[in-house]
Amino acid sequence: MTALTRMAVMLRIYTDDLRERREQGDAMVGWVLTIIAVIVIAGIVYGVVSGWFADRLAEITDPF
Repeated sequence: MTALTRMAVMLRIYTDDLRERREQGDAMVGWVLTIIAVIVIAGIVYGVVSGWFADRLAEITDPF
């Protein structure tokens, strides 16, 4: 194997590795965003059910 062929093979392995890491990173970002969205939605639902939002709205519309 010549030096040029060896460099081409190493470059191919390196680019394939980067592509796999990027795809894994994209999947991880998707999961993290999903988890954050679930937490935010759960917080909003809890706030509505517990009356927290209604209390804050009442303070804003009639602060005294």
